[in-house]
Amino acid sequence: MATAVLKSSRMMALEDMDVSLKRVLKGNSARLPEGTVLVSSDSHWNITEDIFYERAPAALKDRMPRIWKDEENRLCIGIEQKNLLAGPIEELLASFNRPGFYDLDARMTDLDDDGIAMEIVYPQWLMFYLHHPDLEMREWLFKIYNEYLADLSKQSGGRFHGMGIPTYWDSSKAAASIEHIARIGLKGAMLPVNAGNSPSGVKVNYATDDMDDMWAAAEDCNLTITYHIGENPHLEGPGGVGAGLLATFIPFRRTLGDMIFGGIFDRHPRLKAVFAEAGINWIPGALQDAEMIVDSWGKFLDPKIKHRPTDYWHEHCYATFMADEVGLDLIDYIGADRVMWATDYPHNEGSHGYTEKVVQNIVDRMGPSNARKILGQTAIEVFGLNP
Repeated sequence: MATAVLKSSRMMALEDMDVSLKRVLKGNSARLPEGTVLVSSDSHWNITEDIFYERAPAALKDRMPRIWKDEENRLCIGIEQKNLLAGPIEELLASFNRPGFYDLDARMTDLDDDGIAMEIVYPQWLMFYLHHPDLEMREWLFKIYNEYLADLSKQSGGRFHGMGIPTYWDSSKAAASIEHIARIGLKGAMLPVNAGNSPSGVKVNYATDDMDDMWAAAEDCNLTITYHIGENPHLEGPGGVGAGLLATFIPFRRTLGDMIFGGIFDRHPRLKAVFAEAGINWIPGALQDAEMIVDSWGKFLDPKIKHRPTDYWHEHCYATFMADEVGLDLIDYIGADRVMWATDYPHNEGSHGYTEKVVQNIVDRMGPSNARKILGQTAIEVFGLNP
């Protein structure tokens, strides 16, 4: 009985969803509270042009990922013709490969259909290169990507806002890359949950002193730091798709712990951090456990933190969700001003084509004032958007 109730509660607005590719335009924009600007705080973009080869320095071209179509007109990504998208990933990507996933005009049409004014955009397959061993290639890959995002933002008239990716693995270059992201007009920077190794082969820990220049640069540039799920999904084997996705949706406890217990928020009190696409129901449990750790293990903590863990959450942190009934049940603990709604366009768990149902549920449950925050106002403030 409890399982049936939970399923019904979790999926009340989305239970009849088809895969993204099969959803048709309906023109059913949501009825919003007066003054609401609808913003998706987490959407995705697929690169289908061979931009990395074309824009790389001549000496690096042969080391860059190439983008091509095979004999069956399927998109391929890889270095030396080794396609990264083969296997379960290819089938999943095909299910949400809408024209708006890679064509800006088609995307604007889909945004208009859902009544979305602006969106925060994260990468798709580029996640597979977050830990590529060729560090020089990786640095240029993300620099090219960041400048490409800035171009797309201009072409969209300020509706499309991609999250840049800095040189997070090299403490000597991280701050400058953050400054470059801000200088070209991007509104945030995405760090991987798993930063991998530094150029010297040492595992990167964002809380160590050598990373403070990066955090200081983000503060000085007023650039929001974001984290996103899905860096390295393992979908192979029996049950792999379901089990892999289930594990993918809960990655942020260690990251939040590093920022709180590693003293990052104490040393950089103006930082803002966004945790994207894991929903919001994980937050109360993580904060409850963090409070327990302070009370039970406090004498072992190093450094000693200045505030309670929940205080850091309400001062610095935000999370995105698409449809999270359990999370909304706990909104008083999480904070209505700490959560931001997203379509997750064009993923299958996203709301495209059904947004009016999801939004109406948020308005009904949260009331007009909180709904305005959740549906757009907070995102506008956190990312410095111009509605």
